[in-house]
Amino acid sequence: MTSSRSLSTRRHAALVSLAGVALLAAGCGSESLTPAPTTVVSSDANQPDGASAVVPASECQQTPATGHVDRMGSGLSFRNGQIRVAVTPLPSTTPAPAPAPEIGVPPVAPIPSAPPSSTANQVKSQCFGFGRWGNNDPSVPPDSLLFSFKGGTNDGAQVSFFVGDLTGGEPPPPPGERRTVTPLVAPINAQVGVSVNGKYYSATQCSLKITAMSSAKASGYFQCPTATTSEANPFAPSDDVPYDAEDSTTPTVAPPAVPGAPAPVPTTTTAAVDQAALSGWFSVSP
Repeated sequence: MTSSRSLSTRRHAALVSLAGVALLAAGCGSESLTPAPTTVVSSDANQPDGASAVVPASECQQTPATGHVDRMGSGLSFRNGQIRVAVTPLPSTTPAPAPAPEIGVPPVAPIPSAPPSSTANQVKSQCFGFGRWGNNDPSVPPDSLLFSFKGGTNDGAQVSFFVGDLTGGEPPPPPGERRTVTPLVAPINAQVGVSVNGKYYSATQCSLKITAMSSAKASGYFQCPTATTSEANPFAPSDDVPYDAEDSTTPTVAPPAVPGAPAPVPTTTTAAVDQAALSGWFSVSP
């Protein structure tokens, strides 16, 4: 896995760590959504491990109600809210490693395999719901906003983005000062992470359409074409897993050389990395 992915995982872990100082679990809000009301999902820390909060798929296809979008990015505080995240597994694109050739035998070209059937390509998407969690203030110094949600012990989701993308590249104004900016029409880039079924998926290139952002409400919907799994899960931190452990390619140590024998060819092992597409929405209120 690339170093940029490693930096992204560190960033996600740092944001969640800062946002979770207060560890304030809260129930979901009762905001109306379009087109239909949703099932309430609370952030219940007593939910058993491995029991992700699966909700009807139709809930992930909804969009939150629109509201005023204040591009100041300051003075925000929310106690209630919810998120819906659809996780759609993607077929693996990593080919299986070829066996090492025998000494003195020329390698044989691989035989192309038949394309997988349409049935084999079918993947099951699941929709998950979590309640708002963490600090009431979503600001994470020096330059981010983070919205966190949690369900079972190790399950949860988070949406973060640079506050400069909201303010148009300008830092938030001092308290009491207003600044005139154009309306936010286009989606912005966001980072989305979700921990479900014992796996943590994270994506750094997500399209986030903000539908409301003010002291009364914050909401938006997102799409992430590709999210990858990581051993470092910010919702289940472990001292046994370093945050650069997702570097999946490591050289295999060769055994001691035998006098008179040909030198072995060094091999490389590649850990399997699951991928998924993420989509959904979030909505929070005071």
